[in-house]
Amino acid sequence: MQQNPEAQAAVAPVEPEAAPVPAPSEAANKPLPVPEALDAWDRVMGCAHRLLKEETIDAAWITRFAELTTAVRELAARDPDLALYVLIEANGCNVDHYSAQHSMACMVIAELAAEWMEWPDEERRALALAALSMNLSMTALQDSLAKQSFALSDGQRECVATHAALSADMLVEAGVTDPLWLHVVRHHHTVATADAISESDAGPRLTELLRRVDIYSAKLSRRGSRQSVTPAMAARDACLDASGHPDSIGATLLRVVGLYPPGTFVELANGESAVVIVRGAKAHTPIVASMRRKDGGLLMQPVRRDTLRMGFAVKRGVEPSRMRVLLNHRRILSCA
Repeated sequence: MQQNPEAQAAVAPVEPEAAPVPAPSEAANKPLPVPEALDAWDRVMGCAHRLLKEETIDAAWITRFAELTTAVRELAARDPDLALYVLIEANGCNVDHYSAQHSMACMVIAELAAEWMEWPDEERRALALAALSMNLSMTALQDSLAKQSFALSDGQRECVATHAALSADMLVEAGVTDPLWLHVVRHHHTVATADAISESDAGPRLTELLRRVDIYSAKLSRRGSRQSVTPAMAARDACLDASGHPDSIGATLLRVVGLYPPGTFVELANGESAVVIVRGAKAHTPIVASMRRKDGGLLMQPVRRDTLRMGFAVKRGVEPSRMRVLLNHRRILSCA
């Protein structure tokens, strides 16, 4: 099957056939029924939003935060595709609770990548804690900026510029002593050199992975000042180098989320518009739920399409703002 031009531009150097979707950890429990899973994600997303906005960050807060991080990791391990769908769709289609949603999306994507690269569990745990707490000092501001349609003020720019160091300092003051967790938070916007990443020290490796995931997730997110972009454009900015080739981290991200990750939207070869619900066997062949016909009319029920089949191949990615449809997540995910 001939890959579409958009996919070729983003993942030509990656051989999808050699990169099957990674299986969940053997320790993961079986997936929950869709209604229960959606309710569980609603609960943890709400809990994360409330916890990250609390003013008192102390030892008791750290305990609750660690418990929440464990709960999110376990929930995502049950069904990574559903986790990606919930978090990416939420960030792409609305700006409510943006900071918590974005951090959780980064956490899940980074965890999948770290698991693929077989990093030790203690590193993956530190990475998860860092991803969820990296914007701790500017949670309220980040929520506000997600809805802001005008340029940042000087004060806002200062907060954004210093938030990584301030977030790490807040964690230290609350009693966090894990050097890896603190290092990743403090440096998650620092570009690591190739030599630093290749060193045995985990800090630069985890930091660079989270930095790239942060960029990728942000590109897929809606803001008041702009709409989210297509998955191929997000992959171009986060996964490819100046020559248009993915490095090891970029290639890994493309492998674990696919070119069209769950929660993003696509147009198919037959003209239908669909939302991605499951990663496929190849980077550019996800399982989708079609919602609009070629003529733009809504389908009465979402229809499952396997884009590995020629007639249903992905033609291109679609920005969420162009879909103009209210998603019924239970019906859509029942197609999976």
